[in-house]
Amino acid sequence: MKEEIKKIIDEVVDTNVEYNIEHPADLSHGDYSTNIALVLSKEQGKNPQELAKEISQKIWEKVEKEQKDKSTVPADDIEKVEVAGPGFINFHLKKSFFAKEIQKAIHLEYTYGQNKRLDGKNILIEFTDPNPFKQFHIGHLMSNSIGEALARIFEWNGAKVIRLSYSGDVGPHVAKTIWGMKQTREAFPQDTDSLDDKINFLAQAYVLGSARYEEDDISKTEIDEINKKVYELFDDTKENDDLDVEVYFQKGKTWSLKHFDEIYTKLGTTFDKYIFESLVFALGEEIVRKNTPDVFEVSEGAVIYRGEDEGLHNRVFINSVGLPTYEAKEIGLAHFKEHEITRKISAFDASVIITGNEQKEYFKVVLHALQKINPEIAKKTKHLTHGMMRFTGDKMSSRKGNVVTGESLIQNIEKMVEEKIVDRDFDDESAKEVKEIISVGAIKYSILKNAIGRDIIFDSKSSISFEGDSGPYLQYTYTRAKSVVDKAAEQGIKIADVLQTSEWQATSLEKKLYRFPEIVLKAYEEFAPQHITNFAMDLASEFNSFYGNTQILDGGEDQKYKVAIAKAVMYTLHNA
Repeated sequence: MKEEIKKIIDEVVDTNVEYNIEHPADLSHGDYSTNIALVLSKEQGKNPQELAKEISQKIWEKVEKEQKDKSTVPADDIEKVEVAGPGFINFHLKKSFFAKEIQKAIHLEYTYGQNKRLDGKNILIEFTDPNPFKQFHIGHLMSNSIGEALARIFEWNGAKVIRLSYSGDVGPHVAKTIWGMKQTREAFPQDTDSLDDKINFLAQAYVLGSARYEEDDISKTEIDEINKKVYELFDDTKENDDLDVEVYFQKGKTWSLKHFDEIYTKLGTTFDKYIFESLVFALGEEIVRKNTPDVFEVSEGAVIYRGEDEGLHNRVFINSVGLPTYEAKEIGLAHFKEHEITRKISAFDASVIITGNEQKEYFKVVLHALQKINPEIAKKTKHLTHGMMRFTGDKMSSRKGNVVTGESLIQNIEKMVEEKIVDRDFDDESAKEVKEIISVGAIKYSILKNAIGRDIIFDSKSSISFEGDSGPYLQYTYTRAKSVVDKAAEQGIKIADVLQTSEWQATSLEKKLYRFPEIVLKAYEEFAPQHITNFAMDLASEFNSFYGNTQILDGGEDQKYKVAIAKAVMYTLHNA
């Protein structure tokens, strides 16, 4: 409807100025409002109210003509056009429009809200990116929640999405962990030990190796040597002379990936491909060396990008001992995506990367260098950063050993949920499933209700509230709507062809629900999942007010329509 109203305005107003069409905050002011007259008044030097009256009259004349000719359905849905305030033009829709939208939501069920804006487009989205040999911390949890939400938003706008996770399986962190594993080999887990025991062993080894690397020169030298040997595991021209390094590397990587998969299953993410630094570091090094000295330069035995000449900062791409850094690997990753991933999809239209805010400046340099090496890849690459999840104290650090892990946060919330549902009539299996669903929903909502780049303060108690502004509140509302629909079905109430009765006046609930398809599109256009969560919360609040003030299954003339509203809300909340 928003697009149809814009077409009408563009046909009666001959101008190329940009203007807005929004939903008024106060529903009594109409269903849509435009500032076209305010914008044009500045350009034409006219009184905005007078201009608004002139434009609204032209709009209404066109609407009346189309309604009389029955040339367009959208025009037939407009009840009146009026001028308000300093020169806004407000559109009021007929109650039959909202009834048809309820019908549409029921008919389309689990596809209501989808569009084809990105039909034929292939989008790569890289997110989460935990490193084997290190813990899955809450930063990874944030990246996963945001990345998966964006992936689904892209899909609902018609795109084919390829989910990628990029992990560092080579580099200093691996060497520090392997060194720590060697020092504590007497505690090395058996194959029969639990995965939790194996992951805890890796975490302790990493903390030990990190501490000794900074405190002891002999340990530092040993770790640097292990780092070289790990890289040599992927060099066919080199022969491994330390079996422990190879065995510990394979064990640690295998344990880590199994652990990550368990978390992804709980979070509801399935990646199409895992990409490791070991696959791209050689390619990155080759490309950097090939573009030296044209793009990069040699400085004190290292290869750097001199970003300071362009308002950025200098970054090392190959260090003084000849090993590629994260920056060079990122260049290799970009080309790997272009040449390897696209074999399955012929080409990709965009590559979206989700990381923490701390990598913003780093990526500016990398993308600047990539622009000079391969402008086509750089043009398709979009980097988005998220803020930090904070509780109390300083920023978490896995190096110091005080990391807040993703699974520990989930487990803590699960314990709180378990206490909350202890008196409910659940068997053990159902209780386990319910507490997982509620806990993940609580955490995801707490992350996604905020704009992507903002830090969030996570409040455990409010996150699991059933009384508003939480994931569980949305889940509870969906369940309430579904219970109404199920009871109606048990009573044989059929609503397949129901339309609004003549006596029924459209409520604020219907006037919110129909906006969902617009919100899905807006969430894509602005890369903003919070539009979905905010809409869902608003709709849930409206439905609970409706539920509390209306007897739905009352056997009256409006009963079928009220059940239809509940069913439309059920599908819309599910889809959101």
